[in-house]
Amino acid sequence: MTEKKAIFLRVMLISSLIVVAAVAIFIQLINVQAEFSDRVAMNDPVIKLREIPSPRGNIYDVHGNLLATSMPVYTIAIDATQASDTLFENNYRALAEGLSEIFSDLSASDYAEKLRQSRRKQKQYLRLKSGIRYSELQKVKDLPILREGRYKGGFVYTQETKRTKPFGTLCERTIGYGRDVSDVGLEKAYDRYLKGKSGKQLMQKINGGVWKPLSNTQDVEPVSGADVYSTIDIRIQDVAQTALLRSLETYEAENGSVILMDVKTGAIRAMSSLKRTEEGKYAEKFNYAIGAAYEPGSTFKLASLLVALEDGHVDTAQIVDTQNGAFKFYDRIMKDSNYEHGGHGKISVGKAFKVSSNIGIARTIVDHYKEEQLFVDRLARLGISDKLDFELLGEASPWIKNTDDPTWSGVSLPWMAFGYELKMTALQILALYNAVANGGELVKPRLVDRVQSGEKLMDVRSVEVLKPSICSEKTIDILQDLLVGAVKDGTARNIYSKRYSCAGKTGTAKIASEGSYGSEYRASFVGYFPAENPKYSCIVVVTKPKKEIGFYGNIVAAPVFKELRDKLYAEKPIDTPNLGGEDASSYMGKLYELNEIHEVLSYPKDQSFQKNTWMMSDGSSLQPFDFEKGSIPNVKGMPAMDALYLLENMGLEVELQGRGKVVRQSLKAGDKLGKNQKIALRLAS
Repeated sequence: MTEKKAIFLRVMLISSLIVVAAVAIFIQLINVQAEFSDRVAMNDPVIKLREIPSPRGNIYDVHGNLLATSMPVYTIAIDATQASDTLFENNYRALAEGLSEIFSDLSASDYAEKLRQSRRKQKQYLRLKSGIRYSELQKVKDLPILREGRYKGGFVYTQETKRTKPFGTLCERTIGYGRDVSDVGLEKAYDRYLKGKSGKQLMQKINGGVWKPLSNTQDVEPVSGADVYSTIDIRIQDVAQTALLRSLETYEAENGSVILMDVKTGAIRAMSSLKRTEEGKYAEKFNYAIGAAYEPGSTFKLASLLVALEDGHVDTAQIVDTQNGAFKFYDRIMKDSNYEHGGHGKISVGKAFKVSSNIGIARTIVDHYKEEQLFVDRLARLGISDKLDFELLGEASPWIKNTDDPTWSGVSLPWMAFGYELKMTALQILALYNAVANGGELVKPRLVDRVQSGEKLMDVRSVEVLKPSICSEKTIDILQDLLVGAVKDGTARNIYSKRYSCAGKTGTAKIASEGSYGSEYRASFVGYFPAENPKYSCIVVVTKPKKEIGFYGNIVAAPVFKELRDKLYAEKPIDTPNLGGEDASSYMGKLYELNEIHEVLSYPKDQSFQKNTWMMSDGSSLQPFDFEKGSIPNVKGMPAMDALYLLENMGLEVELQGRGKVVRQSLKAGDKLGKNQKIALRLAS
């Protein structure tokens, strides 16, 4: 009994000691937590709950291609005071060799020296590398010392996000720059959705001003932002931006812009604004398409004639005398572009529009609007004096001169008739022409289809009708015929095609400088295609081309429109022109062949990575292809940047070979995802 009692007492004593020790540890943890909390609450400069930015949402084009994404990057560091002497001395050289092999920025001896010095000086935070990828982080985690973790090995890492644009400079101003520079574009307009919710992490400021993460129950994980699905078609954007750049370089222009829009919906498929830099190159420095209001010149004749037709003052057969190409309004001489060749003489109002006679349109308006304010009021009723309330910030306000303006004079009305003494942006002018193409319905231009977070729709942008009809159906029919005629046998006949029908109007306007018009011009073209059943509307504006090289709208701007029209027709036939005889038979045969080719080569138009689902083409149709989480996905057919984004975020190290889309992958789709795996992707255009 005595022996049993002694054993019992010893057990009780040991148990008591364990309980006391546990209580002491618990009390110490509470004290430490309380101390941290007090220091945070007292705004201690050494201990803070610091904000951790949330992963920003993605921006996609209309086909699901990534336009902007946040790639996770990491900063790795070591607390050299944590490892035991034995662990450090036996392994720091191997750690140095591993770091040198992974990053190839320093030699193994240089890394070893940094580690030794840090250990000697008892540094609690030695930054080893910043901006590394997830796949590199996984390799680092397996290195000696660091594999022991935070408390035994002193391994510390933090995650950040880096905003990237997979398509580089394509559409970069429209996409915007997010938090990197001053906010513009979609990044700014939809920031409330894209930014998500920031997290918080307790951190300690140590030597060198470095903030070291601390474990803490108060940490709050950041919430990722929602994704924005834009209306941009990156393929069309590429064609539009390349064609605009070619024109700017050819004519050594100061800047230019191009917009291509879906007629029925107002969805913008391409928008680019390029400016010549000090180095003589061109870059998107300012969105001239929406931010610059200017005197449009002859493209405004559409609005003037619309008003006159709708008011019943004229018809297109009415004769107007343009004389010898020069006509005096009060104290100023107005000239037509063919003045040196004797002018047009007496012509119909319809022809005056097609050949872009300034005198013909001006005399028509002046003769029928003796009360000048009536003309101004009629323009206002069209809606062209109002902003479009466009999604992006920075839309310039249109300005239509009123008769009570102190600068109104006897020449204001005739010059307004063909696009002077008023200002509009390229997008505002395009919206008017788009309404004519759309049977009179004025729709609001837009850049976004929807905002989505996983399965949840945060915002859906449908077609918004600003005016059900800007004028009568009869007037629309007349204007559409005139715009077709301007291309077929008018000022834009150089871009006429029997196979690729279109309609539009040229513009060539002098640019005012310090109150007078010099020898600098702004060339433009705005129209739509096909002419019979319009699908796209488009405007091209080129500012200050070299006069000695070329400055007329049909020469400088219209060819950009033509290139877009021709390439989109060639990509997928849009409509059938009204042909007859052998031409029609030949055309229909080729149209059938082109459609066959397009159906076979068509690229999947929906890639829903959020659900581990994307669309695969079997050559004749699109089928959803699912892959399980934790398995290798099938990325064949994806653009390189889409595949890179998906795979790297799954922890794979990706090696790209070639350019274009993925045609082969080294790891079989469906196989189990392993640790530190490497996948090679073969690309082809």
